[in-house]
Amino acid sequence: MIIRIFFVFSFMLIGLIGCKENYNDEKKFNDFVESFNSKSDDLSFNIDRLSEEVILKQLSETKEKLKILRTIDINALEKETKVDYKFIESILVGKEIENEEIQSWKKDPRDYMNFRQISTTINGPRTCEEKVNYLLEYLPVVKNDLILGVSQLESYVPRFQELGLYMAKNSNSIFSDEINNLFASCISISETNKKTILELSSEIIKVLNVFVNFLENDLPIKQKSSFSIGKETYNKMLKNQFLLDYTDETLWEFGWEEFNNTLDKMDELAKEINPDKTTQELLVDIKNEYPHPDSMIQAHQYWVDKSGEHIRSNNLIPIPWKERVNVVPREEYLRKTSYYGNFSRSRGVDDEGYFTSEWKINPFEHQWDQKTKDEYLVEHDWGVILVTAPHETYAGHHVQGLYQMHNPKELRRNNGLSLFSEGWGLYNEQLMLETGFYPNKKIKLRQLQLRLWRNARVIYDVGMHTGKLSYEDAISLMTDKVGFLRWAAQLEIDSSSSRPGYFIGYFMGMIEILQMREDYKKMKGVNYSISDFHEKLLKIGNMPPSIMREALFN
Repeated sequence: MIIRIFFVFSFMLIGLIGCKENYNDEKKFNDFVESFNSKSDDLSFNIDRLSEEVILKQLSETKEKLKILRTIDINALEKETKVDYKFIESILVGKEIENEEIQSWKKDPRDYMNFRQISTTINGPRTCEEKVNYLLEYLPVVKNDLILGVSQLESYVPRFQELGLYMAKNSNSIFSDEINNLFASCISISETNKKTILELSSEIIKVLNVFVNFLENDLPIKQKSSFSIGKETYNKMLKNQFLLDYTDETLWEFGWEEFNNTLDKMDELAKEINPDKTTQELLVDIKNEYPHPDSMIQAHQYWVDKSGEHIRSNNLIPIPWKERVNVVPREEYLRKTSYYGNFSRSRGVDDEGYFTSEWKINPFEHQWDQKTKDEYLVEHDWGVILVTAPHETYAGHHVQGLYQMHNPKELRRNNGLSLFSEGWGLYNEQLMLETGFYPNKKIKLRQLQLRLWRNARVIYDVGMHTGKLSYEDAISLMTDKVGFLRWAAQLEIDSSSSRPGYFIGYFMGMIEILQMREDYKKMKGVNYSISDFHEKLLKIGNMPPSIMREALFN
């Protein structure tokens, strides 16, 4: 009896010690998360934020954070805490790779032209006082960014130089027209503040002209370089940042396999539509069906609204907030950074109490030559509008962004990864196909072509950054196989060249979500609900899919 009591007491003591160790690790991690959330590394208004000294200091801090994080025993943490641990580690590894190995500040002029936020702020929902205070604080930083660019760009990447030059030459209007528009709409701005903002804007325009001259004349004589990050860095990114079970070789093979499968599906559907035409001939016909050029914004808005109606009426995903999406023309200086546009998620409620996102579309411009006009229209056809509206808005980025914004955990509200968010956007294109949103087989064929495009992104991203594919090979893939016009293909490839790994997120993320849905359906059996699956998944956050799977099924 005494021996039995001794053993029971011993086990209880061991259990208490284990609980104490577990508590200590939980507490250490919670303290770490609190520190991580403090945003001490937010350098938005630091005048030297892009200096090499500050960037290398950030790198040192990132390494120190990783070192501290890895002193915590992940196996001693609760299930939910383990998810956050892995998420933070992937974020920090991404920062480490970016600053230690990619080092884009040495070769991409666009790193020094952070103008988008100025336009967004001036035209956004903030009060006049908030806009003025922002400009007074941010404009000196913008000026210094450009000065740093002249001193720190040391490698000449021809396409980066060309794109940077276009962006620099088309940015003056931000510091003249848009500033003056702000003054006209905010009559309460003091003369002192007006004078200061005008002086800062004038100084930026002068520095911008110096930057243009540097890009045109000095940068091309520096050491010529490539945008490729290399095989070793790419594999580190796949494994340690994205947490994917692929190497560059297996990802390359998977990308081609899926690409060819999609081509086969397109050919089968094309034969059903018209057996007398090839797939590419049919796609040319489909792309020549487009809205009136002067109604392009309205056409996008119509199908945005229709996609929202479809999601709600079919009870596909709960949207419990007062929200909307507005389609607007894109800022001029950004129109060469992508052939189509960009999506700006809601950051909070507007004056009317709505969470309002904006889909910014490159508008049709009547001053273009006829060739440019024709090429624009066939890349803004009805098919691409119907398929892309769900991706960007309902229930794609707009809805996913709302869920992330309302996540109870600060860590998950403020951090995300393209592997899920862009995968979610592409998943919604597929979801709309499955639930009957697309009105005919022509639109369904266009949807497959747009899926093929994302298949191609896997191929050219891994290919260009690991030496399997040249820039021109990537352009050919997009023009000859996917059906892009050359100018659109170039803008597409350019985005990938400066954001390694980002574009694989679309297709690979979708694949992971579809697999999670299938596994969740099997687990739930007769109790399965697609709305329930979507809600649970979106409430988890925006993380590498392997971590989201862990949270979903635990």
